[in-house]
Amino acid sequence: MIVTPSRVQSLNYFKMKHLGISGGGTKIAGLFGVAESIIYDRKYVPEIISGISAGAILALPLALGKREEIKRQVLNISLDDFFEVSPIQKNGKIKTLNAVWKLIRGKHYLGDQKNLEKTLANTVSRAEFEAYITDKTKAICVVGSVDFYTGARLYINLKTVSYENFLKFVNASASIPIFTPGIAMNGPIKDFEDETVAFAKLLLFDGGVRDHSPTNKIISSDNPGFQVTETTSIFSRPDDIREIISPKDFAPGNLLNILERYVEISNAEISKNDEAQEKSTIQRKGIVDHGTFYLPRIMQGVYDVDKTRLLELYEAAKKLVNDDTWENSNAMV
Repeated sequence: MIVTPSRVQSLNYFKMKHLGISGGGTKIAGLFGVAESIIYDRKYVPEIISGISAGAILALPLALGKREEIKRQVLNISLDDFFEVSPIQKNGKIKTLNAVWKLIRGKHYLGDQKNLEKTLANTVSRAEFEAYITDKTKAICVVGSVDFYTGARLYINLKTVSYENFLKFVNASASIPIFTPGIAMNGPIKDFEDETVAFAKLLLFDGGVRDHSPTNKIISSDNPGFQVTETTSIFSRPDDIREIISPKDFAPGNLLNILERYVEISNAEISKNDEAQEKSTIQRKGIVDHGTFYLPRIMQGVYDVDKTRLLELYEAAKKLVNDDTWENSNAMV
């Protein structure tokens, strides 16, 4: 993706196109499929890309135009791309002995997600990141996480942080509680609106704990540097929420089943609220809404890395952005 200098004059944008990408675990292949179609087929070039969890992982590579690299990664994603110590086996079952050992040692997590930072570093080098910070033609990327000491939402502008903290903030945004450890950091820090968050210490987890989609947080900002005039959102859930809350596919066979079902139901309920708030803000502020896109239910679990299903989801997602779904009217509700 290339944002030409004639369209972007400074980091303090006063009119901005926005793309918001929700969380979704390994549904990242579908989230990318929609984003790819929006950017490359619809020629919608956002000046700001916001993301939570899987959306946070995608944000900066999308802003840097790494289309082919992202596609290869999301279609071939493995547990090793996330975990140094995976909480689950390749067959999808929880590692029982590992879980027992963690409990005995008093740990608050089942796995270790350090490998995600290595994966991110292999995708975006230090040199590329440092060039991005000062490149006024590249979209601002904002990622969301939640501090477990205070419960506060933290949305960070990646153009304002160090390379090391870029890796940490994105990892934090994708760190699902219980499955993975939180990301410990010291305060104070600045949020995306340049407001100082003065907490002495933070333990950052998945932004999906409070927001499944980042869009409303961004478009509701009254900061003059983030005045969104056009927006579009991608949700990893199906449009019909009954596809999630229906009991037909659920069996409480083990701890992993319960944990994943908990995440799924929580995200569905948070997602509905996010969508309603987003539409209300769009109407109130007269923002051009290019539509909301939802993924079909194909993947089986938060950490499903089956290659056949990843490709199926990606291809299904690519077909979602068409003439019937891409809206051009103002304040669509």
